[in-house]
Amino acid sequence: MANTVTGTPDESLPGFPMPRAAGCPFAPPPEMMRLHAEKPVSRVRLWDGSTHWLVTRYEDQRAVYGDQRLSVDITRAGFPYQNAAFRETASRTPPSFLNMDDPDHARIRRMVTAPFAIKRIEAMRPTVQRMTDGFIDTMLAGPNPVDLVGALALPLPSLVICDLLGVPYDDHDFFQSNSKVGLRRDVTPEESRAAAGALLQYLDEQLEAKLADPADDMLSDLAARVRAGELTRPEAGMLGLLLLGAGHEPTANMIALGVLAFLEHPDQLAVVRDTDDPKVGWNSRSSTAPSSAAFPPRAWPPSWRRSRSRGTASSTASTNCRSPGNRRPDTGRPVRDHRFRVDRRVIL
Repeated sequence: MANTVTGTPDESLPGFPMPRAAGCPFAPPPEMMRLHAEKPVSRVRLWDGSTHWLVTRYEDQRAVYGDQRLSVDITRAGFPYQNAAFRETASRTPPSFLNMDDPDHARIRRMVTAPFAIKRIEAMRPTVQRMTDGFIDTMLAGPNPVDLVGALALPLPSLVICDLLGVPYDDHDFFQSNSKVGLRRDVTPEESRAAAGALLQYLDEQLEAKLADPADDMLSDLAARVRAGELTRPEAGMLGLLLLGAGHEPTANMIALGVLAFLEHPDQLAVVRDTDDPKVGWNSRSSTAPSSAAFPPRAWPPSWRRSRSRGTASSTASTNCRSPGNRRPDTGRPVRDHRFRVDRRVIL
């Protein structure tokens, strides 16, 4: 939400992003929590001296996102870029539908909803179950403690999104490392441009292969739309890049942070482990997600229940690090209707 003021920086306004307190790196900044409680809609100062509105409460955020008078177009004057690299990259890369207003946003979004329909996601359950079991078996056979992120949280969603898109999983180190550059605030414009360029070139090469030899995957669907004139080649490449990045990075974060939250609340962990009721798994997922985000809230990962065998996975996170906001997973809250309910089993 921006009513931008540029020129001489107003030093009296709090800077954004705000510094976090010593201790848990995932806990919300104290100043953010103060504004949330005392002044939920307030002005903040960004790195370039511009000022913008910061909206911290859920209902206010919903109102903002639903107001068609506001824009998410990053090319418009006054957009709140998070750093210089983002500002420069925004003017050099193809537009993403996340940064488009309707009707363009709705037009492109409709092109990628079919693969995530409930029936198609449910059909993936056995495949994803085998993937999960394989990673867990490897964890149990290896040394203890285990690096949860490297052994499960990151490779599992990466393998799933590679299967959906139709890109080789052997390339996961390449796209994971370059995707991380785009999430960092401390990168230079040159680093950001190089990472974005490498990823877009990679997706364009994958699209070229799908145009020549289509398969039953999402990139082939995008290639078919390029051939039909519904998408330009740059639009298809950017859409593939968005799906690739959003398909693994947020889920990896949520798996790791969610495990941390349950390790801090063993009573709730026991409830999830000792039941086969899918509603319990969903409740724990939906209640923990908003407060367990290392980045702004995104898609919550699969829920966890007891697997076919018992075992122990140790998190490398410090036990002195409290879960964000010290929020306790609530396994007993009423279930709300959500579009996607896909359970994976993970040994905890």
